[in-house]
Amino acid sequence: MTNSTRKSYQRQYYRKKTMDKLRNTVKNLREEREKFLSSPEGIAYKKRLMYEYGKKYREQNAESIRAYQKEYHIQYGI
Repeated sequence: MTNSTRKSYQRQYYRKKTMDKLRNTVKNLREEREKFLSSPEGIAYKKRLMYEYGKKYREQNAESIRAYQKEYHIQYGI
């Protein structure tokens, strides 16, 4: 085996090992995230994020929401 093919093989081997390690890290992080999100703290976190997102959305789109409400009230008389 020549020196260049050996270097190439070593490079491929370590690249594969690095990618395997990264895949494993991502897998572990996903599992930890799912575990956290299913815990009471995670549920509260998701609820708070949704509330904050909704508040921000309502502030940015207040005019269009108000126009829709007026149109809906005229159309259905509620």
